[in-house]
Amino acid sequence: MARRKAWPVGQCRVCLGWGEKPQYADCVACSSWRQLHPEQAPCRRCGHASHLNTDGLCRLCLQVIRTFDAEWIADPVAGRPCQLALILPGVRLPRSQPIDRPLKGRPRDASRPRSWLDRQRIASAEPSDDPRVCPPAVRGQLLLFRPRRQLAQEHVRRIRDRDLADYDRLQAIAIAQAAEQGFSKAWWRAACWMLRLALAVRDADGEDLVAEEVLDDLPRSQSAAADILREAGLLCPRLRRRPTIPPKPHRSCRHCDCWGFRSVCSGCSSWSTWPGRHPVGDCGRCGRRSVPLLNGICRACCLHIDQHGPDARKETWTQLWFGGDLAPRLAIRPGALGYDAPHHKARQRAAAARPPAPSISPHLVNPAQTALFDARRDWTCIVVGELDRLPSLTPVAEALLDDFRHHAKQRGWDEQVRRLAARSLRILLARLGADAPIHEADIRSLPADRPGTSARRILQFLTRRGLVVPDPARQVNIHQRAIDRRIQTFPEDIADELRSWVRVLRGEGRREHPAMPFETIRKYLGYLHPVLTAWADRVTSLREITKNDIRDALTQRPGSTGRDLLSALRSLFQALKQERLIFRDPTRGTSLSTSERLPVPIPTDRLRGLIDRAGTPMAKLVVALVAIHGLGRRETHCLLLADIDLARGRLTVRRDLPHTVYLDELTHVLASDWLRDRHQRWPLTANPYLLVSQQTVADDRLPPVSTMVMNDIFRPLGLTLSKLRQDRILDEARQTADPVHLMRVFGIAAETAMKYIYTAHPERRSVLWR
Repeated sequence: MARRKAWPVGQCRVCLGWGEKPQYADCVACSSWRQLHPEQAPCRRCGHASHLNTDGLCRLCLQVIRTFDAEWIADPVAGRPCQLALILPGVRLPRSQPIDRPLKGRPRDASRPRSWLDRQRIASAEPSDDPRVCPPAVRGQLLLFRPRRQLAQEHVRRIRDRDLADYDRLQAIAIAQAAEQGFSKAWWRAACWMLRLALAVRDADGEDLVAEEVLDDLPRSQSAAADILREAGLLCPRLRRRPTIPPKPHRSCRHCDCWGFRSVCSGCSSWSTWPGRHPVGDCGRCGRRSVPLLNGICRACCLHIDQHGPDARKETWTQLWFGGDLAPRLAIRPGALGYDAPHHKARQRAAAARPPAPSISPHLVNPAQTALFDARRDWTCIVVGELDRLPSLTPVAEALLDDFRHHAKQRGWDEQVRRLAARSLRILLARLGADAPIHEADIRSLPADRPGTSARRILQFLTRRGLVVPDPARQVNIHQRAIDRRIQTFPEDIADELRSWVRVLRGEGRREHPAMPFETIRKYLGYLHPVLTAWADRVTSLREITKNDIRDALTQRPGSTGRDLLSALRSLFQALKQERLIFRDPTRGTSLSTSERLPVPIPTDRLRGLIDRAGTPMAKLVVALVAIHGLGRRETHCLLLADIDLARGRLTVRRDLPHTVYLDELTHVLASDWLRDRHQRWPLTANPYLLVSQQTVADDRLPPVSTMVMNDIFRPLGLTLSKLRQDRILDEARQTADPVHLMRVFGIAAETAMKYIYTAHPERRSVLWR
């Protein structure tokens, strides 16, 4: 029989334990502890310098806390002593993992058992019993009257640890009823909370049974609490009837026949209080008898004519409507329907005291006059409250302003937006006039800090009428301007080489090829900017860059950042080599190892209630289309209003191959809510897309919503659109192993479909992932 090897016996220099030391200096556990926690600092508990974990505790203190000093968690006092331990073969000490270690980067999973730290905190917590909530009274005391109480869910938490008689028996009955009727755990827990309130009120009244009137004050689950109390024999029958509020009778107005709650509506009542102006008689149009009249017709006829036009005067019938707040308002202008404006002396005095209208501005732009030199206008002199001092408008400018108001009303703009935009246009027309086109720079120079200044809407309106002189500085692509500004920050030689690289990518080099968008070139330049900035401090031209410089730059940027940088560097030096500006390409032969990224499922707790957490009806619909039907970002952007058919429950998705999405009940309801909200907010918009925003409905180009709008939808949810779509496709791949099914349902390529199939069913892959 082989003898067991004897290790040296001594004291571990980390935990000071006495026993065998296979590592000759430390015990086995402390040796791995030193490797995991190489830094040394004073321990929070004992104060000695040692290797500390994320809790700031050494390994010996952590074992002492888990063994017999758990009270230190509630009262963390420094300078506590430690009990030394023997290191014996086969005797395992408590594990030295951190006190509370949830999954890295994620909140604590509710399905996991509570951590040791939480259990210690709960055990040391003080019982909650607020004596101000339903204080118990002397049992058997005569109750003078039963007060009405305003009970809320918060009151249950404040008495959650109060010892209430008969509660355990009621809880057992609630659990039995839930199991018998198939209710969830949340049902009987909510019922037990209400039972605690009912028992607390019973003790506050000093009675043995719970009066049925008490259940009227519970915030919820009154019927469930009544059934449980009745089965337990603790419910006292109601002694007085439940107060009932008689409903107001519905009737029609005696004068205009509108449907409401009053015999005479508020509008007709105000008419009847003016007997001199509205004498009582028979209407000469509809024939109503003994009603207040205005020029021989009643108020119902006046309202009908005001709503349907002057031609309705020849008719003998009136349109009925609802009364109260839903009733239309009758605002008769002077001269309409024979209505004469009342002589208000205050208005006459105000009109007499009003200063005369200002003269027309002498600085109106004359289209026949040439400009000596260009100068931009400064509108800061027009401050808030000085609009009345603006010059008067010319007839042409007044007509243009009225046309703008009509245009804004047809587009369905908000009333405040229309008013503020018209005010900005009036500032321009009062100073510059409407006879000559206005420079775009003058329109955009309106003070941006002024509330309601809307240059974009004014520009679109005036451009359609040929009254705008475009600004040459704004005709350049926004990404092109950003590229030019960034290139100007480099030395002259390097900047010239970068401009040659941009010309090559735009297809203007020695060899013809398709032009690359400025947006992509701007991304490449963003990857290159920090590297080129570092190189510009020591080189004067990119000819001096070697392979070692490329390798050092890639070493400092591992992962996906390095791959993006390598792609940009290859594009730069290949273009310079093509233009014969450098002798050799330093990126030739340089490569980075790539690892295939597999789709990762999203935890269930992050998906629970995802649609309910979305803020607006449009956000709820977008989340449902991505999380349920797996639509991509571009597909969701390009959905048209004509693509959705609520009557048949279908949604047409525009792909290379036509695809039809059959809406489930939830998505159908969310789509209906969004269409209703879209029509209420922008009833006259001509934007053809299903998803619109405040900016796209006011843009004459009728664009789809931007990427920023989509990101704002998913940012509060803590997810991205692509991650949510990947989780949906991966979930479908778990249900089926057919890649063709994934290609048809989600419109993905064959290679992508196989990647999801292999991720969901790794046993089907013959080659392991790298």
